[in-house]
Amino acid sequence: MTQHDGKIFGIGFYKTGTTTLYDALRVLGYNTINGDKLGSYPGADDGATLIRQIDAGDCRLPTFDMFDAFTDNPYFHIWRRIYDMFPDAKYILTVRDEARWIDSCAKFFRHRRVRPMRVWMFGPHANPGRDAASRQAWLEAYRAHNAAVREFFASRPHQFFEFDPTREGGWERLCAFLGAPLPDRPWPHANPTKPDSPWRPAWRRLKQVLGLEAREPVDDDAGD
Repeated sequence: MTQHDGKIFGIGFYKTGTTTLYDALRVLGYNTINGDKLGSYPGADDGATLIRQIDAGDCRLPTFDMFDAFTDNPYFHIWRRIYDMFPDAKYILTVRDEARWIDSCAKFFRHRRVRPMRVWMFGPHANPGRDAASRQAWLEAYRAHNAAVREFFASRPHQFFEFDPTREGGWERLCAFLGAPLPDRPWPHANPTKPDSPWRPAWRRLKQVLGLEAREPVDDDAGD
């Protein structure tokens, strides 16, 4: 079996092991990008430019010509439009136990800067650790996303792979899906969610006061 040499899209939600998948794909020889963090490619600006392009109706992102494989946002959010452009690509849905996933999201994002991609997706609920309504918005989005992906690829099993990187522990299934040889390296386990440093909330408040970080969007209907 020849190793897949086309595009690969990781279309799992935040905190489902996307960084682990990113590391694994790089080990397998794919030039991979994880999200749109500052410095991740020339012109990367935390997703602001990509969001404007997508909202203008153009999903042919500049990163498509720079990389072989893609994980995290905006790729998982526009996966259906990506499929129309790359119908021969491979698509990987990373998942986690739902309760563990939402706890991890709330813990990880609670005191971190709200980046443009999350505001784009969730508006006033961009921080899942903010309140019960935001937590529920994330859960509903996660469920709807996974259900839509599974339904779409049910008739396309040859180009779809679903797994939980936090429980996988080995290369066998991913390599079989991609037709790749087993690497002589341990399976990566990246980015485990750790307790927040005690200084982080105060540091965020200070940056907001100084104008170095935007305040979280407010739900105008929150009191209704």
